[in-house]
Amino acid sequence: MLQNKYKVFFRRVSSISQDLAMQQSADAIYRKQYLSKEIVIIDEHAMSANKLSMVNRPNMMKIIHMIENNQVDIIYAFDRTRLFRDYYEANYFVSLCRKKEVQIIYTSTGNGHQQSTGNIVLEGVMNIVGDFEGKNIARRSEEARRRYPAQKLGYVKDKQTKQFHKDPIKRETLIHFFLDLSKVQTYIELEKLLKTYQKKLGTKKTQLLRVARDPFYAGYDLSKGKNKLSHVEPYLTLSEFSDLQDKNAIVEKYLEKDQHLQEQNIFQVNCGICGKSLIFHWDIVKGAAWYSCARKHPKIHIFADSLTSIIYCTLEQIVNHLDINRLLFDSSVYFRNIRQSFLHNLDILKKDKNQILQNIIMEDNTLLNWRKHPLYEELSILEEKQEQLSAEILLKEELLLGNKQLSKLVKEYLNSTRTANPFFLSSILIQNLYIYPNEVNIEVNKFDYIQDIQTHFIFEGDDFQ
Repeated sequence: MLQNKYKVFFRRVSSISQDLAMQQSADAIYRKQYLSKEIVIIDEHAMSANKLSMVNRPNMMKIIHMIENNQVDIIYAFDRTRLFRDYYEANYFVSLCRKKEVQIIYTSTGNGHQQSTGNIVLEGVMNIVGDFEGKNIARRSEEARRRYPAQKLGYVKDKQTKQFHKDPIKRETLIHFFLDLSKVQTYIELEKLLKTYQKKLGTKKTQLLRVARDPFYAGYDLSKGKNKLSHVEPYLTLSEFSDLQDKNAIVEKYLEKDQHLQEQNIFQVNCGICGKSLIFHWDIVKGAAWYSCARKHPKIHIFADSLTSIIYCTLEQIVNHLDINRLLFDSSVYFRNIRQSFLHNLDILKKDKNQILQNIIMEDNTLLNWRKHPLYEELSILEEKQEQLSAEILLKEELLLGNKQLSKLVKEYLNSTRTANPFFLSSILIQNLYIYPNEVNIEVNKFDYIQDIQTHFIFEGDDFQ
């Protein structure tokens, strides 16, 4: 039974403010050619192809999966930019359609639009153009947001003149924020300042940190030179803004420390009492990060660096208790089974060859034209299979001989990964992680080559609180 193939009509808009009316109108004439059961309509709303890759666009991935499963006959889209912006993604998509014999039709007309062709070079050029156009749009959008943001803390925007005036309600508070910020010298002072002004301005610490480094408040765009923004009423002079950046290198260090502490949240940690995920916390002033839970039960609490040390120790024990000899023994057993199967197949091929030779001899005793005999081609195929099987046996033997060295390399790799990338290794070897008031319960994924590992370890140190 043949699988149904559909005519897919795809439309996309990049933002919520846009609609699909123009694209729907453009493909209406094509939709009229088919029955409703022949059509699949896929719309993407507020999906920017500049910001999101194909794998992060669920509807685009749906189309790709349909193509891979031979469910698509024709794809209709307004133009190339609706399907993709990235050059490499475009080439992948077009090559996939060509492989699966899926036709692409663009419904846009006029303005020099180039219809889809079978010319690889031309399509590549058009994809490059689309890539450049997409990057230019992204660049212009970023510049527009930087110079004419939709909204800005401490400003009121005149929609008609596009002038940014100081917010009369927050004006004085923001002026004092910049003044107090220029006096900050320590993390403790900065933390106290941020907590004070996030309440006064009704915002978050992260936004206040962005404000502290944003030249917009000086009426400038400094991304490329010194571009004065005449439409902005500044809170600071350019000189005051520059002094603020020099004096407050503490802000950059604060952000670095904040990121460093947040990056310690790499493990999925569960509460041993209620079973729910622990909440991750961090304190820049104390320079500490920890997990905790207090959902209607005694508080569970563990510092992130203590937990990391425990996991390091556990991973080390797992790696060091890998039974390499057992792995090699099993490899030898598997090889013997494979070899036995190959030898059995070789015997069958030899018997088939002998039978064909006997048939040739019986039909032509002179053997003058035996190479032209119809059975000779079949004989050649059998001989080729015999050579392939023999080569496979030799290859498996070489792999077995190299297995001991490979096992050693794997163990060395796991040891290096234990410290370089504990998250990766723990995701493979550790199934669950439970924190109790006085212990950590780590459930290790079971596999046959871990031998004689202890079930309990004592973690010594005063960090475990």
